Amino acid sequence: MRGELKAGDRVVVTGAGGFLGRSLVQRLRGLDIEVGTAGRGDGFDLLNDALPLDGVAHVFHLAAETGVPDAWDDPVRFHLVNTHGTVRVLDQCRRAGCSVSYVGAYIYGVPETLPIDEDHRVHANNPYAYSKWMGEQACAWYADVYKMDITAIRLFNVYGAGQSERFLIPKIVSQVLDNKVEAIELMDLQPRRDYLYVDDAVDALLASCPRNGFGLYNVGSGESHSVAEVVETVMAASGIRKPVIDLQQRRPNEIPDVRADCSRIRQACGWRAAISLEAGIGRMLGETAS
Repeated sequence: MRGELKAGDRVVVTGAGGFLGRSLVQRLRGLDIEVGTAGRGDGFDLLNDALPLDGVAHVFHLAAETGVPDAWDDPVRFHLVNTHGTVRVLDQCRRAGCSVSYVGAYIYGVPETLPIDEDHRVHANNPYAYSKWMGEQACAWYADVYKMDITAIRLFNVYGAGQSERFLIPKIVSQVLDNKVEAIELMDLQPRRDYLYVDDAVDALLASCPRNGFGLYNVGSGESHSVAEVVETVMAASGIRKPVIDLQQRRPNEIPDVRADCSRIRQACGWRAAISLEAGIGRMLGETAS
């Protein structure tokens, strides 16, 4: 299901060269939507440059600094790009009359209840989450004060082929498939996360294009899987079995379990995740081999 976008519309995608951005751009172009891109690969500077908004109906704002470890090292940079950069996007869209989809992040910290709905207490317990939460707050403010149509997405753990090995599932896939790796080594096999295949994430972005005012939605699979379960799924799908070494190195501020309640986006936009972890990893392996 798509929102208000239709063939012939013109949109801009910030962060178009990133993992999610590439998939979104490909899907939009497949729907005969004209796509302008604004990302590092285009030489675009979020903090200084103007977006190409002539004739643009909608902006998907994905551009951001990412990675929790890097955020701890440089919280000011993360705040500038993810918060102030978002304000710059919003204000340019306000002047041009564009609606906006903002891709946010998991900001709940250690959950008090599972599954987690949008009314759960926010506890942005790292600089990355804090910067994305502040960007979300700017979206809500612009929608309220300037009467803009804006959707903010709280995206859970997206994965898929072409994602950096800094992320868990690509790291596991790489270790399983690499003939030179004799055993899979991981810091901690216990944490559970809500993993969402990238095609489902793109579907959610299209389905939730703003219709009227401000919308805020969790986007996840609604299921959680431990690191150990992910490893087993990758080995089963690949037919390759290796020893697994649990280094038992628990990260500071570790979150034991995450599972999204996506009732709101399902009711408002008709979206639900369609691709299981097993199916998603199967697609990853197929695309990696091709």
